[in-house]
Amino acid sequence: MSAETMREAAAEAGEVLVEFEEVLRRISDADLHRAIPDGGWTVAQVVSHTHLSGLLWIAAVERLRHRPELTGFREEVGHDAMGSLPASAEEAANRIASLRGALDDCLPAADPAVLGKEAEFVPLPRLTTADLQPLIVGHLRAHLEQAREILRVRGALPEAVGR
Repeated sequence: MSAETMREAAAEAGEVLVEFEEVLRRISDADLHRAIPDGGWTVAQVVSHTHLSGLLWIAAVERLRHRPELTGFREEVGHDAMGSLPASAEEAANRIASLRGALDDCLPAADPAVLGKEAEFVPLPRLTTADLQPLIVGHLRAHLEQAREILRVRGALPEAVGR
């Protein structure tokens, strides 16, 4: 796997995160803390999960440089990672923008020596970074769509970014 592949993954992730950020910049603080009426995550929790997932992925890629025998756990690729609720929709949008910048800066700079190495993130099978990239970008997209659905159901999705 090449540095170019990582640049492409960062660019694709960046596109998803720009859309997510645009949604967040157009909602109220109250809407940020809404979930679908019958339960589930709030948009704020989706933001927290997305932010931590991306940062944890950067950390996992870097960790492979120093620990090629890396075995991690699902929390380390963002699953079940929850943080404190953001205080406002502006802060939430800034967190997504920060993640976008981190992915854009860090993924292309990853050490090429680790890009093709396999790692295990229990309960997933051993996969290379190349195998995991589409899963990570798909994860970002799924959570953007989750946030949109929460806002749509609540009647709070901004029309210009509604898709």
